[in-house]
Amino acid sequence: MMNSQVKALFVRVFRNTGYILGGRGFCAALSLFTTAIAARALGLQDYGVLLLINSFVLSCSAGLRFQSWQPLLQYGSSLHRAGDKQPFQVLLRHCMLLDGVGAVAGMCVALLLCSWFGALLGWGDISSSMPFWYMTVILFMNTGGAMGVMRLLDRYELSVMADSGSGLIRLAGSLVGLVWHWSFTSFLLIWYLSTVASFLINYGMGAFLLLRANSLQNFRMLGVPWVSPIKGIWRFIFSVSINQALARLSSRLTVMIVGAVLGPQSAAIYNVTWQISDGLARPAQMMTPALYPELVALKDKRDWASIRQVTHRILQVLGVFSVAVLAVVFVLGPWLLHVLLTVPWSGTRTLLLLMTLTAILDLWDVPLEPLLVSLNRAHQILLGRLFTMCITLPLLYFLTSGLGMTGAGLATLIGELVIFLTRLVPYLLMSRKQDFGKGNG
Repeated sequence: MMNSQVKALFVRVFRNTGYILGGRGFCAALSLFTTAIAARALGLQDYGVLLLINSFVLSCSAGLRFQSWQPLLQYGSSLHRAGDKQPFQVLLRHCMLLDGVGAVAGMCVALLLCSWFGALLGWGDISSSMPFWYMTVILFMNTGGAMGVMRLLDRYELSVMADSGSGLIRLAGSLVGLVWHWSFTSFLLIWYLSTVASFLINYGMGAFLLLRANSLQNFRMLGVPWVSPIKGIWRFIFSVSINQALARLSSRLTVMIVGAVLGPQSAAIYNVTWQISDGLARPAQMMTPALYPELVALKDKRDWASIRQVTHRILQVLGVFSVAVLAVVFVLGPWLLHVLLTVPWSGTRTLLLLMTLTAILDLWDVPLEPLLVSLNRAHQILLGRLFTMCITLPLLYFLTSGLGMTGAGLATLIGELVIFLTRLVPYLLMSRKQDFGKGNG
């Protein structure tokens, strides 16, 4: 039986997961409407160039972004509850500094590579100077510190507002641009302003929440330390940030390897098959950002019994959800693949089954990764990711060469199984020895 504290925790986790899902769904709907309008206003060719430029900018930003919200939750939760304003403010400035450094680094890389990618992807002939000024939008893309504040104070519903505001600005701007026949540069400016608006909303709401909580008393930007002296904070920051970057890199390399071995058509089938399987499992995966601060709070209280109970309960819920996902994909997956890519139904079920099992394994990682991160074991997760990539990328090449698409699906499943085991085994060892608190002060 769950105690009252764990029941309340589950209520908060599922409520906040609902906010995240609702926000993602609303933003996806806005994006679809915006795409339809902007494509008609600009024409498919220019709209494609707009997407390429924006995708390039997003890639440069994401590739050099620190996960600054995680150290704010990891180390700031106990400081905020205890009312230790000075060390909390130093940590807050530290996270803001991470956002700023990542943004400047991303912009510099984008400026260096802009001309080369422009010639390669076909936007260089539109305007010689335009892509260069748009690269500065990266300065307004990192809002991890503000997101950390909202999650720390359990105000997930506010975090949806910034993304929704950005989407509404793009939609409204596209509508006006369609009516007034605005130029390509005008649409690029709309995308720029929507990003700036999202940045201002995020940090504005973060500052408002901290002011209400009286956590910004005597807060200053000059003549104060910007680097937190908390022991182990840099190892934690680099571990979680590099792990996220490697996860994104691994998924892109996987598609590229399949394409190199089997050709672009097979790469498209592989990618869309994964999107179908992963998309059905995505709602449960949205639980991770809602669960992480709760686990940090339990860790700070050293309530190891509740940690075990929460983890076991979530794994049980995910087990039931996984069966439902498997059934839906098995019945509807081949039809969806046929509709999206007009590929025949025959030969797709095996790949769909393998990719769905992969998505389910990724799903079961939902409570394990945030648990290990909250227990200051982020470096173990990173080492597990590096070990898995070293094994599975060569395995993907050889299995794909020998077994085609089935080999690609099998290699992907093996890779996710290794990732899952690198999380599950440490958890089981800690649970058996009851040493969750080891190394956590």
